[in-house]
Amino acid sequence: MGRDYLRTLLAGAAGLGVNFLLLGLADRMGIVTARGGFQRLAKLWAAPPLRALGIDRTWAALHLPDPGGPVFVNGFKIGVGLAMAVIYLWIRPTLPGPPLAKGLTYALLIWLINAAIVLPALGEGFAGIDTLSLAGILAFAGAHTAFFIVLALLS
Repeated sequence: MGRDYLRTLLAGAAGLGVNFLLLGLADRMGIVTARGGFQRLAKLWAAPPLRALGIDRTWAALHLPDPGGPVFVNGFKIGVGLAMAVIYLWIRPTLPGPPLAKGLTYALLIWLINAAIVLPALGEGFAGIDTLSLAGILAFAGAHTAFFIVLALLS
């Protein structure tokens, strides 16, 4: 079983590389995407209780990465991506079809959660329609889908 996890994590890392590359390309083209929506929502929900518990002061006292800085932001994205890879390993047997179909199905499921729950909870509307251009929505969807296709084909 350990070999399956290693293979899936490596596939997830490759998928993240493609995802980061495509989102970086969108940035270079001046296309704003919904990057970081889940992280912004997690911060919105988690910050008040963490502050009330004094975790923010402890975090700062330990000189851990600034939650708004690039190390934490990118580390969070990598952590979530690798968690998505492990979840894929767990649910893969229940997904229909060959690897490409499994990747597309998983991508659609997660995209719908992001589009219908995460972005609306941030006040951005379904799929970010209230704040993003069509190009931004499509660029995000493409980079997102590429992650899941690479994950499915390599794991």
